Amino acid sequence: MAHGNPLLLEDVLVRHPELRLYVMHAGWPFLDELIGPLHAHRRVFIDIAVINWVLPRAEFHGYLRRIVEAGFGDRVMFGSDQMVARIDRHRRGGRGVRGVPAEEQKRDIFCNNAARFLRLAGRPCQS
Repeated sequence: MAHGNPLLLEDVLVRHPELRLYVMHAGWPFLDELIGPLHAHRRVFIDIAVINWVLPRAEFHGYLRRIVEAGFGDRVMFGSDQMVARIDRHRRGGRGVRGVPAEEQKRDIFCNNAARFLRLAGRPCQS
């Protein structure tokens, strides 16, 4: 677990300031350690894959809410990585995101943030 701490990325981020990087699983359970790199490095994004369907709903919502309230909702991406493709997990993960209050934030998480991260800005996201 200690090797999952997002602060361990600091040296690489400082050495390569133009690097676009996303932290898998939003760095869970290192929420406090995630906020610093998000603040200091504007090209750091996160995905919420797996934690959006593995964690209890209240834990996931609290984690995501803290990230959004800290001002980083524009860098959260819906992820779909898993070893076994099961549509029920994708559905459950999508329902978990729906706990984020604003419709615009949901659109950003499901599409706009990833389009920006992947430099697909010319492709409109579905509402």
